[in-house]
Amino acid sequence: MRFLGRSLTGLFLLAATIGLLALAGSTVYSALQEKWAQESAPRPARERVFSVNVLTVEAGPVTPVLESFGELRARRTLELRAAAGGTVVELTEGFEEGGTVTAGQLLLRIDATDFEAAVQIAHTDLAEAEADLLDAKAGQILAQDDLANARHQADLRAAALARQRDLVTRGVGTEAAVETAALAAAGADQAVLSRRQSVASAGLKVTPRRPRWTGAA
Repeated sequence: MRFLGRSLTGLFLLAATIGLLALAGSTVYSALQEKWAQESAPRPARERVFSVNVLTVEAGPVTPVLESFGELRARRTLELRAAAGGTVVELTEGFEEGGTVTAGQLLLRIDATDFEAAVQIAHTDLAEAEADLLDAKAGQILAQDDLANARHQADLRAAALARQRDLVTRGVGTEAAVETAALAAAGADQAVLSRRQSVASAGLKVTPRRPRWTGAA
């Protein structure tokens, strides 16, 4: 009996606890619904208040004052470029965009070391070319003298051949002597031809060559 009484008491307490929890949950849910309903309701707009300076209206001319920001540029611009490129070693004072310059003013200076070296090389090449020209002229003179000598030798050989042929005609000379004189005359003519070629080659060395035009027509 005592066990049964305790069991019934425990069941009663459990049921009372569950009922209290259900009542508390229902109360919390109702409070949340009421809060949600208040938050979703439209709130009345607040009146906005502005502070202004009040002035008396008077008729008369009014000149507006406008403030603006920007950049002034010339309608026409001119770009100056150096004829040769290189390292800039000096700039004039006030070298900036929009600066003022005068005619003949030095704007910048480019390192002239490479250009001076090129000029020295050009002077050296010119001196060598002048020396070669003098040698070529001297060679041309020697070639002409050599040609004149070869022509004189050819004339002598031709005269000797004619004399040998005349002797054979008279019955005094021999065919062997004529053949020898003919060979000597032919050698002299060949020497004249060789000297003429030398003179022509020497003349080409003296005559200046025209540069070839490589640009497009």
